Amino acid sequence: METMRWILLLAGIIIVLGIYLFSRLQGQRSGSSRPSKRQLREAGRRIDPLFDTIGDKADVDAELESLGQLIAGDTPRQKGETPATAAPAKPAMPDKVVTLFVMAPPGVPFRGSFLMEAMAKAGLEFGDMQIFHYLERHNGRDRVLFSVANLVEPGSFDPHAMDDFSTRGLVLFLQLPAAFDALKAFDAMVAAARSLATSLEGNVCDSTHSVLTNQTIGHMREDVIDYQFRRRVAQTAS
Repeated sequence: METMRWILLLAGIIIVLGIYLFSRLQGQRSGSSRPSKRQLREAGRRIDPLFDTIGDKADVDAELESLGQLIAGDTPRQKGETPATAAPAKPAMPDKVVTLFVMAPPGVPFRGSFLMEAMAKAGLEFGDMQIFHYLERHNGRDRVLFSVANLVEPGSFDPHAMDDFSTRGLVLFLQLPAAFDALKAFDAMVAAARSLATSLEGNVCDSTHSVLTNQTIGHMREDVIDYQFRRRVAQTAS
């Protein structure tokens, strides 16, 4: 759901920019005369029916500012507030997510009464977004290497109601790029998945929900290594 929200918001920014650039191009072609609102409205319809009424540059800038605040998780700035006092922007969307699943046997869901103990044994801690995280201490601060969510929507857990909780599976996910060794994090995620499966008497599965094999683990490790290599090359080239 969160990923879809980001995609829609980013698509909105691209559309607004497209409309603005289109209107500027039309204005240049017609000399010094400015296109009418009717012309801009018709141009907007040709680009996307969601934007039926297109104003001037101030309207476009206001829309971009609004979309930017939504993506950054900001509230609109108050009068007199400077950028330095505004809330910091959220990090960019991950461009790769590595996932593993721990699935319960058919008809025998994981019980919440055993889940907390299994998570602790796997080195996972309950935290942000009401899910579990694997933390690493770095420069005096904790950072998340990977996280574990409930396979059933909305994906969260309620530690105060675990006695009445059950689920058919868990999803472990590693988001890249990251400011740590992705391969080390992947290996830790595999170890945690196996620990959870053992404690809960479930199975570790890949993204297709097939039982995870050593061969599949090898392919996934190679994919992570290849991702890190390509990213380093791209950073060097830039």
